[in-house]
Amino acid sequence: MIMTYLMHTGKPDIRVYPIMAIIFLMPVAAVAEDVVDLSGSVGYTYRSLSSSGGDDTVSNQLRGTLNARSYIWQPWFATVDAHAAMTQDNTDFGDNSTNETTIVTGDLNLNVMPKSRTPFQLSYRTSDSRVDMTTAASPLTTLGDKEYNTTRLGLKQSYYTENGDRYQARYDNSSWSTDSGDTYDDELFGLEMNLQRPKQRLIAKTSFQTTEQSQSDRKSENYILNVDHFYYPTRALRTDTMFSLYNYDVTSTQPPLGTNQGDYTTDLKQISSFVFWRPENRPMTVSGGVRVYDLTGTTTGNETALQSLNATAGMLYQYTKYIRFNANIDVSSTDNNDDQAVTSKERGGVLYQSDILDIFSGFTYQWYASGSAQNQNTEDESLQSLAASLGHDANKLWLLGEASTLRLSLSQSINENQQTGDADSSIQRLDHSASLGWDQTKWGGTTLVQMTVRDGRDFGDSEAEEQFVNFQAVRNQPINRSSSLSGNLTVQSVHRKFDSNSDGDTVTTTTGQLNYRHSRIFGVPQLHFLSDLRISKAATDAGDDRAEWENRLDYNIGLLDISLSWRRIDTETDDFDLLYLQATRHFD
Repeated sequence: MIMTYLMHTGKPDIRVYPIMAIIFLMPVAAVAEDVVDLSGSVGYTYRSLSSSGGDDTVSNQLRGTLNARSYIWQPWFATVDAHAAMTQDNTDFGDNSTNETTIVTGDLNLNVMPKSRTPFQLSYRTSDSRVDMTTAASPLTTLGDKEYNTTRLGLKQSYYTENGDRYQARYDNSSWSTDSGDTYDDELFGLEMNLQRPKQRLIAKTSFQTTEQSQSDRKSENYILNVDHFYYPTRALRTDTMFSLYNYDVTSTQPPLGTNQGDYTTDLKQISSFVFWRPENRPMTVSGGVRVYDLTGTTTGNETALQSLNATAGMLYQYTKYIRFNANIDVSSTDNNDDQAVTSKERGGVLYQSDILDIFSGFTYQWYASGSAQNQNTEDESLQSLAASLGHDANKLWLLGEASTLRLSLSQSINENQQTGDADSSIQRLDHSASLGWDQTKWGGTTLVQMTVRDGRDFGDSEAEEQFVNFQAVRNQPINRSSSLSGNLTVQSVHRKFDSNSDGDTVTTTTGQLNYRHSRIFGVPQLHFLSDLRISKAATDAGDDRAEWENRLDYNIGLLDISLSWRRIDTETDDFDLLYLQATRHFD
């Protein structure tokens, strides 16, 4: 296919030679040993998209792939695999324009000593693409002619010690160029160290990346360093420490359009350490940590400096099976361009949760209560708040014969939030919810019907309400050994009211799906048929009504795959018909 492409274009581009070398290198290198595993495919795709607006698009596409796997000398010494692919697409648009695209890609992967303590990996990828735009009024004129080439080279050398430590060095180079001279080059050097000891682990990663763009004469340098240390002297105690360094420099003679930003620099340094104490079979756990953050940046005429210090600590105490206490404190100090601020927050809470109780007529019942107090201070204000909640729920399950059940769930909760200090407020909220579900297994299929209703209301300084209703019905029904029919319907309505003087807004949506499958249509083995109908309707002007119906045939015989589908899409603004045909022949 590549030789056909070269003959068709009449110009053997030198950038295609690496792809040809990847295709032919492995068979030539290993043909004497007969150790090459070859596979691939050839295929054709036809797409036709038409709309009620008159914009029709027809696309013809040819595809081909070739894969090769082998080894050098012995499998333990080196393994190699290569992949080549070619895609040629011709698309005719409704405005009498034509788009011709040819893409050729190749991949090569080499693994030297893959099972040793010093494995080496090489990966290389190259592609050559050409896009031609023409119009029917002037078929000899090419508009938007674009030819570009991309390459990527990756090298990775690893070393494993007897203790399980790993050292790794890598190099990546990516480039993009066009026939008009535009280029984009990206180069990265990286080092990684992973050390493991009986009670600690150290992971360090660093990389240096440079990027150059010829069109804007833009160059960037990016340096990153990350160090993570984990220390766990006992099963209950653990410390996590992290240090990171980030530097990003950009120089450009042509700033991006719409900005006055030319050269700029960003420097970031941060270090954090967190301690966790979680003893087994103990009622209390404790955690805490400190984080230091330093950010500086410079742009044209501007400088930014931000430093911050954050400290946090928390405790969880399981007093009894039913009662749990928690407390935490957070303190932070920031300095933003000489503007300093200190904030603090202290919070304590308690939760009670009862056992699941069996009450009358087979209902199960559980109740809970919680409360918390919080104090928050900033440079400008001080706030104190109290919160309390009380709730309970009940559940019931009925067995309606051997193949059917009915489930009922009820819940109710009330919440109170009082805030004092520089801003006073009082808000109460009442929530109710109920869910009723029925399922059945009969006639070889399953049925599920469920309805959920919720109501929430705010009182006090904030008055609002919300109602939610959801109904869903699902049925899966096998027809025979080869076919089945399934469908589902969902209706959802949400009413929100944020002001006592307004009527609120109600949004109702309805979605439905009907699906028919046959694995042996017309009695032909391996001929599968699918018919899928989806409908969605919204009760507001902002929502879109949509209907979509797809019919598809899939046929598989040996190494040949064929798929034919037709899809109809109806929306409020336009209608579409999509015809799709794909045939692929695989070979081993």
